[in-house]
Amino acid sequence: MDIVITGFAGLEGSLSIYNCTEYREKLLNRYSKSFFRVFEKPDSIYNDMQTLDRLFKKEAAAGRAAAAGRGGVLAGLWEIMKENRLGGTYSQKDIPILQQTVEICEVFFLNPYRLWSPGCRIWLTEDTGSVMAAAEESGVPAAVIGYTGRMVKIRRTDIDVESSLRKPEGEELDRLGLT
Repeated sequence: MDIVITGFAGLEGSLSIYNCTEYREKLLNRYSKSFFRVFEKPDSIYNDMQTLDRLFKKEAAAGRAAAAGRGGVLAGLWEIMKENRLGGTYSQKDIPILQQTVEICEVFFLNPYRLWSPGCRIWLTEDTGSVMAAAEESGVPAAVIGYTGRMVKIRRTDIDVESSLRKPEGEELDRLGLT
């Protein structure tokens, strides 16, 4: 099965950081306010989610889709793969992420892929076309980041040194006292 990600990794976590007055001041000392324009109207990031939400509910009920949530997209990936007793491969660089999230995480020394992301969904699917079409209709970014296999490891493929995904270590927002 393909591993598909819909939505932006770390979006809700980076919004939480930006919306905290203390942290926003630090960010605005480094970046212009216009850089964070997307965070001023977060509801405008995605269009109508009805089609994608219907498909998600169906696939989640079958155990083939999950929201990333606490611990971010990497925790969500690890959990859904283990629940389905699957291994596989993934490419972290293919996971959709906003540049604003990357920059916020750089400032506060956080891993954006381990940052709260309930709007980011992980799909294990043989019907990739349906997921991609529903995401496109909803205005949600989507990417195939890897595939499943009958192995134990969840191996990362976009780096030179072999690496395996490990059990989730916690939520990055905890490090800033925002949970």
